[in-house]
Amino acid sequence: MNKILLIINVLLLAAVGYLYYLHYNYTSADEKKHADEKAAVLNSFKIAYFELDSVQNNYQYYKEVRDYLTKKDQKNNEKLNKIKSDYLNKYKEYQQKGSQLSEKEQNDYQQNLMKLQNDFQETEQTINNEMNAEATEKLQNVKKKIEDFLKGYCSTKGLAYVFAASDRDNFLYYKDTIRNITPDIIKGLNDDYKKARSK
Repeated sequence: MNKILLIINVLLLAAVGYLYYLHYNYTSADEKKHADEKAAVLNSFKIAYFELDSVQNNYQYYKEVRDYLTKKDQKNNEKLNKIKSDYLNKYKEYQQKGSQLSEKEQNDYQQNLMKLQNDFQETEQTINNEMNAEATEKLQNVKKKIEDFLKGYCSTKGLAYVFAASDRDNFLYYKDTIRNITPDIIKGLNDDYKKARSK
């Protein structure tokens, strides 16, 4: 009786193993079939897109540029706030002493206030111009890196056009997920950036 149970258990174990093998083989074949279908669609259509928001949130170089620009903007605001605070303090001082001051002292205060106000306006304009120029240059650099990566990527994948889709400014009204190459772009850009930093 024990031999019969042992034989049945061995047969059941072999059957379970065979079913597991069939299931795993079927799943692998299904994944390969899906990947082949996606590649066939991409190669036949030659158009793809990527989610710009996802690239901006996951591309390490872009995040570093964005953080740098944010910190620089905060420092610039602190500098402007200091000049503004000096102006307001001088203005309060003038208001408090206004009736006690001689005509010459009142003129000196007014000239001082005008100078502080002009300094603020000039500094604000200079800072804004410098910040806009630097932000444009750095963001163009990011765009260039994405374009350079896409040149190589598209030549290997046989793509003729790649569009960037964004939640804020989306001119694509329908997007088929088969043509979404965002994960490939994020991985490739981050790999290239890591290689460039390690040199």
